[in-house]
Amino acid sequence: MMGPIAAAESVVFKAFNFSGRAPRSEYWWWGLVYAVILGGLAWLDFSDVIGAPPTDQPEIGYSALVFALLCVIPNFSVTVRRLHDSGRSGFWTFISAVPIIGPFWFLFLMCLPSERDDNIYGPPFRRTGGRSGNAKGAGRADPMQGYAILDRLKEEPSEEMIAARKQEVRDYYRSRVLQNPSKA
Repeated sequence: MMGPIAAAESVVFKAFNFSGRAPRSEYWWWGLVYAVILGGLAWLDFSDVIGAPPTDQPEIGYSALVFALLCVIPNFSVTVRRLHDSGRSGFWTFISAVPIIGPFWFLFLMCLPSERDDNIYGPPFRRTGGRSGNAKGAGRADPMQGYAILDRLKEEPSEEMIAARKQEVRDYYRSRVLQNPSKA
């Protein structure tokens, strides 16, 4: 699961990336961070208007509007990537334009769980440290590490390595096949 800071960072740095996938945590944490920042800026913009006497003409700030306009593309991209994560096309964002039922259906789509396996939009979100965001790959080693042995294929083993490997095979044979744990 992604935290609020990681989600905001991910959305900002992937603002123009409409391919790939975004987990629920990224989408919803970004929504919360966006709403808090937008609400704070709106409060700052209108704080002079609320306390001013009716005869004054206080100026209204535009920082909330500027922030909202700057976040149109990142909001759209994280929405498209969230739909990709549940296996749907980005065109499903337009379902919210349907009167009455559209916004509810869109909310339902945003709450759907991620597909566990790879889909046509890419692999699922994986946490750092070799752990996976889903149960399928949790706790498994990186499979690409197995290819490291290909670098050592042309190396000749030393006599000590060969002798140690033979002894290891003998010990294994005695303990597993002959059921005799003693070394004789």
